[in-house]
Amino acid sequence: MTKGFDDVFSAVSGADELLDHYQLSHDPFAPRTPGFRFFTPKRKSVLAELHHLARYGDQVMAVTGPQGSGKTLLRQALVASSNKDSVQCVVLSGREMPAEASLLAGICQAVSAEQKDVESLLRKAQQAEAVGIQLYLVIDDAECLESSAISMLSDIAEAGSGAPRVFLFADAEAEPTLASLRKSDDAPAVHVIALLPLDVNETRDYLAQRLEGAGQGIELLDDAQIEWVHQRSAGWPGAINLAARQALLSAMQEAPVALRRSGANPFPLKALAALVLIAAGIGVAWYMGDQPQEPERTVLQLPAPVVEAQSQAPVPAPLPVDGSEPAAAGSATPGAAPAPEEVVPTLVDAQQPETSAPAAAPAPESAEPGVDGAGASAPPSPAPPSPAPAPAPAPAPAPAPEPAPAPKPAASTAASAQSAAGYHEAAWYRQRSGSEYVVQLLGSRSEAAARAFIARHAGVADLGYFETTYEGQPWFVVTQGAYASRQAAQDGVGKLPAALRDSKPWPRAMADIQRALR
Repeated sequence: MTKGFDDVFSAVSGADELLDHYQLSHDPFAPRTPGFRFFTPKRKSVLAELHHLARYGDQVMAVTGPQGSGKTLLRQALVASSNKDSVQCVVLSGREMPAEASLLAGICQAVSAEQKDVESLLRKAQQAEAVGIQLYLVIDDAECLESSAISMLSDIAEAGSGAPRVFLFADAEAEPTLASLRKSDDAPAVHVIALLPLDVNETRDYLAQRLEGAGQGIELLDDAQIEWVHQRSAGWPGAINLAARQALLSAMQEAPVALRRSGANPFPLKALAALVLIAAGIGVAWYMGDQPQEPERTVLQLPAPVVEAQSQAPVPAPLPVDGSEPAAAGSATPGAAPAPEEVVPTLVDAQQPETSAPAAAPAPESAEPGVDGAGASAPPSPAPPSPAPAPAPAPAPAPAPEPAPAPKPAASTAASAQSAAGYHEAAWYRQRSGSEYVVQLLGSRSEAAARAFIARHAGVADLGYFETTYEGQPWFVVTQGAYASRQAAQDGVGKLPAALRDSKPWPRAMADIQRALR
């Protein structure tokens, strides 16, 4: 049986891929998970019975069950739940000390007995009892013990007041041997407690506690998977661990395996993942590179109309009065030249009225030749230039500040673009009910990759992402939807586009996300 378990374990190994895909802090189905404690009513009753018999009985107590039935965990619980102030536990392995002599020597050495014999051991146990300490002898792998070693332990347990209490943990195959041992009065020398397998509800609870200890929850497995795990394992914890790991790995690798079999994907999974990340990075760079250009064009165009309004407004004033040729900028035409020159002095000398009067005096003389012999009417002709200060309305473009609100469309454009993105962020997850579920689509070290993923699938409703930590580093998770139950979320997976379904998304509890939010 041991060989079979080892074969299955090696067949479903792949812890690194499992941890990366499901964002687990450690392998939840490892045989020895630090800090894991799980006791169904069946196991709690066994533990309570052991403590009761240790206090009031004088029989050897044996716990039996197939490999993977939880004997080791129960043994650890027995030691951990014993009062350290009143109990001294000595834990040994029958696999390492199967013979009577080696086992007795190991026990005597552990309690610092004077000699390596039964009398010295009992004397040490009585001395301990005198100061309020009971000696517990806990033997694991007891199926490896020789019959003489078990008989010796039975004699030690019957030695009377202060005798050590003996606990054996053995495979089910040792039950007939243990049950056949008798006391001197023909009463059974060993009280055998056979462990029972877990039912399907206990299997679910067991899986949930294992997954929660690794940072996730039972939502990683649907009802069909849990039923499959229970049937395949027959309810024994060790087999549950193996079957659950195999179920998660199969779900994770199903699509890639199909592609490899069809010959469509000759690349390793890690290489494909790297290519996907590179493509996502390029997409993000393109997407982020286009976005800032729109506000930049808006800002650069705004000043242009203002500059033109100030530079061009004075130009119509100096148009030719007659049919003479229009004067080019900087030309020396007698009639047209003063007008453009007057615009500048008018604006500059407005602050110096005393000097501006002499500058205006020559204007009538210079304007006289240009009236075409008008005679007496020639002097009034300077009157039109005198309104030349009319370009003073050039400050009228001072209402140019009115275009200043034009930048507002840039800000509103950015805001509307952000809202148009239509994805949820951390605040949305915090406001949802913890009883809801979402569908997890993607996990990435890159926030830009998460946003690019959302942009590529903009047609999918209710997308969002949040930041958490994984292995002590930032981790960005993309989700879809908000469902009232785990089953509703599972149904939602089936309605996603094929490209998303192939990535094996899975339901995740909102309460779990709220605990993980950074």
